[in-house]
Amino acid sequence: MPTFDELRELAQRDPEGFERLRAALIEDCIRRSSVCNQRRLRGLQFVIEARRQVAGSPMKALLDIQAMMYDSLLGLQQALLFQKRPSEPPAPTSARVLHFRRSQSSPD
Repeated sequence: MPTFDELRELAQRDPEGFERLRAALIEDCIRRSSVCNQRRLRGLQFVIEARRQVAGSPMKALLDIQAMMYDSLLGLQQALLFQKRPSEPPAPTSARVLHFRRSQSSPD
């Protein structure tokens, strides 16, 4: 597995090569997983790739995928809380909202 610095350098020097390596590493990870998880992982990767394409910018893709992960984690948390206390509704969650200013050149 290349280091972060090696991946960053490859992405800057050869973006297409970086994408090929990224796809190969993801495929290798999916292939090494259990057979019963492979279909689900391929579906998840499909959704991630679709979000990346639609996002319009790497930062928007990052934020969309991060939100997707957060929603999944929140769903798991609520499921665990409900299993522990089936007679009680899941506890409300709170979050701190971060406000970002858009740059003047951003098309988003």
